[in-house]
Amino acid sequence: MKFTAIDFETANASMLSACSIGVVEFENNVPVRETITLIRPPEEYNKFNWYNVRIHGIKASMVKHAPTFDQVWDSIRSSIENQTVICHNAAFDTVVLCKLLEYYGIPIPEFDYVCTVKVSQLIWPEMENHKLDTVCNDLHIRLNHHEALSDARACGLIFAEALKSQHCSEIRELMDALTMRAGHVSASGRSSCSTSEETRRKLLSEKKKQESRRRYFASRHLSAADKPVPKKGAKPS
Repeated sequence: MKFTAIDFETANASMLSACSIGVVEFENNVPVRETITLIRPPEEYNKFNWYNVRIHGIKASMVKHAPTFDQVWDSIRSSIENQTVICHNAAFDTVVLCKLLEYYGIPIPEFDYVCTVKVSQLIWPEMENHKLDTVCNDLHIRLNHHEALSDARACGLIFAEALKSQHCSEIRELMDALTMRAGHVSASGRSSCSTSEETRRKLLSEKKKQESRRRYFASRHLSAADKPVPKKGAKPS
């Protein structure tokens, strides 16, 4: 069984300001290949916000001669394409990845992905919260928080612990055990990683919207029917 854990750090609030990426390939729940690289953001997105710098310690001067994402992609593509990608808060990391690929005109690869925030919420609901550092502390996983390689490795180890805790030898088994659906990315779009409860709430919300629209158009139809029909030849008032 294989999966790949990834983590991005960004220079500012823009998804296109990625300044570092960590990629860790796992086989049978063990890290077997690790990659970390600084990334030089596109010029229009390369302003380093003081808050982000305080979090990850990466400064503009450190990425001045770093490769741009399109130059990095070839070295990590095989770790992601047609793989299951694991992220802690996958809604962030997978969107950053897709935005970067779109920006540089690189074809979007196909892959599944799983969010370990959602996995940990289902398996260990008793935790104080499900931030990466909290989960790692409770599971005794070493972490140098906000260093991309350490975050990616820790995320993969959390997923490995989740598999073990549910006695699952395959990712699909774990998804079934937790009644989760893995997210999916391809050239045709992106579907989210979701739990059965999130799916239920989404369906209920859509049902309420459809019912609201039905009542709205029904009321408009009744209002139109109640208006008097002008007599033939009558002048409008």
